[in-house]
Amino acid sequence: MTTPAPVGYARTLGLFSATMMVIGGIIGSGIFLNPSVVAARMGSREGTLLVWLLGAVIALLGAFVFAELGRRRPLAGGGYAYLREAFGPLAGFLYGWALLLIMATGAIAAVAMTFAGYATDLFGWPVARQPLLAAGAIVFLTGLNVVGVKPAAWTQNLFTVLKLLAIAVLVVAAFAAPANPVQADAVVANQGSLLLAVGAALVPVLFAFGGWQQTNFIAEELRDAERDLPRALLLGVLGVVVAYLLVNVAYLRVLGPAGLAASSA
Repeated sequence: MTTPAPVGYARTLGLFSATMMVIGGIIGSGIFLNPSVVAARMGSREGTLLVWLLGAVIALLGAFVFAELGRRRPLAGGGYAYLREAFGPLAGFLYGWALLLIMATGAIAAVAMTFAGYATDLFGWPVARQPLLAAGAIVFLTGLNVVGVKPAAWTQNLFTVLKLLAIAVLVVAAFAAPANPVQADAVVANQGSLLLAVGAALVPVLFAFGGWQQTNFIAEELRDAERDLPRALLLGVLGVVVAYLLVNVAYLRVLGPAGLAASSA
């Protein structure tokens, strides 16, 4: 009697695809919408950049933690698997349902609506089309992932490279443009209000940096998860940190704190 072959995930993804997954999971609507909110809450060039740097440190600390978890437990499910093994099946069960009904779905909807908003502005379509465009994008990408790992990875890699190129063009254009003259920054009245401003500004910053942990969900689809997953997390988060800081320096150079705070795009 022959033993049936074990059934598992197709281990087809390498370091490049894993790194693109980290970067693509982080770079979404946040870096294009949230810098104006951060600038409005901090009121100065230095304060705005400081909060983005603080968010980068927090993201890197999280990446180090998940890199170690991924190395020790390269299991499909990421945070679900870690909670299940650490605290029992109930913790994993509750996390999985919260992820399905609230956390992941909310983030997907937010990113899809941002895409639809920019698309309707770009092509001059009516605002009423935005929900249909957002839903269509979600359905299309879901179907693409159902088809298989390789088509989904190719699409992820392509769009991540395009996002990085768009950011690079934005930064180069900003540094080629005339600099905004130095303006008076808003003054924070006292230490209490400064701490409050930093705390409030960190909310959109951490939203923009969120998503690096998603690559751990596909650990069992990596060819060498024990080695490549930690590397992908660190390379990906570091790449995003550099991109985000450059983008904010570019925004502030051209618009200044007041102009950036007033920008709707």
